[in-house]
Amino acid sequence: MKNHNMKHFIQYGFVVAFLCLFVMYFKWILNWGGRLLSVAYPLILGCVFAYVLNILMVRLEKIYFPKSKNKLITKSRRGMCMVFSLALLTLIVIFVLYLVIPQVIDCFVIISKDVPEVFQNVIQFLIEKSDELPALQKQLTELDLDWGNIINKVSAGLMTGTKGLLTSATTIVGSFFGAVVNVVVGLIFSMYVLACKEEIGVKINRMMKAFMKTSLYEKTVYVLGIIDESFSSFILGQATEAVILGSLCALGMWILRLPYAGPIGALVGLTALIPIFGAYIGAALGAFMIVTVDPKQAVVFLVFLVILQQLEGNLIYPKVVGSSIGLPGIWVLAAIMIGSGLGGVVGMLLGVPVAASIYKLLRDATKNKEELQGRVSDNSKPV
Repeated sequence: MKNHNMKHFIQYGFVVAFLCLFVMYFKWILNWGGRLLSVAYPLILGCVFAYVLNILMVRLEKIYFPKSKNKLITKSRRGMCMVFSLALLTLIVIFVLYLVIPQVIDCFVIISKDVPEVFQNVIQFLIEKSDELPALQKQLTELDLDWGNIINKVSAGLMTGTKGLLTSATTIVGSFFGAVVNVVVGLIFSMYVLACKEEIGVKINRMMKAFMKTSLYEKTVYVLGIIDESFSSFILGQATEAVILGSLCALGMWILRLPYAGPIGALVGLTALIPIFGAYIGAALGAFMIVTVDPKQAVVFLVFLVILQQLEGNLIYPKVVGSSIGLPGIWVLAAIMIGSGLGGVVGMLLGVPVAASIYKLLRDATKNKEELQGRVSDNSKPV
């Protein structure tokens, strides 16, 4: 008994000492943790790429001659499906950017040309409608804008800040180059992970069995399985919902004879990958594109997309994404609100699958507890 108490005393002493050291050297630990995270970032990014690509690759492997016993096909199945997955996602991104970016650039060019004329028209409108405010009418009448002088002043300001802009440009180029390197390294690492995923899984499984008790191992495998199911279902559901929303947007704009139906539909579908609120971002960009053609049509587009967004938020999203991850609609909305408040866009993306995982774990734990209480209650009844 004394040895048992001494063992517990030593264990608690180690825990207290560890906590004290953690508090004392918290800044040092945080600093080294940040450095370690920075160094490991390409590998973490590669794991994320591998997880997303694996969802598509597994489905392609079921299509790529699944019943064939030809050795060449069997050996090439993993590599070919891996390349097809990466190529398919790359082509989708390039296609969307090809549709959207040129139109956005054209809109900026048109707006930059029309700003002086639009501003003068606004001033003229205010002069005509401001009879009831003589002071305002006098000031507007006397307002004479020399656009050539304004442009010269802006140019002079830009020339003055050239050195600062060059420094900023160097920093931006360096950051962009670093981001490209991280993505390339992450993609290479993801290819390795996908090629050896079974072998890696077996080694991790053996390690967990060797260093964990059986009960802890089983619980860990169960929790990881729930998390994997929630995240993979969420990614599939979110992608499906984005395709549906983008297609409906393009179709509705085509029926209403609105300009840029294809590019804006692709843009709305792409931004819809951000749960619930992504379509509003697409709406703002789409309205910006249409207003250069006809402001009235921009208003029609906004009204149409608000209606479509209500349909998507109340019917399509809860059914497609909520049903795919087994999460009630009210939980989906709560997860998005809390996730966005805690982590911004990343919190929005992770909030729903994390909430789905917690929901399933709590549901299963509650069910097991109720079954256990039911068995205890039945055994306690008099025969």
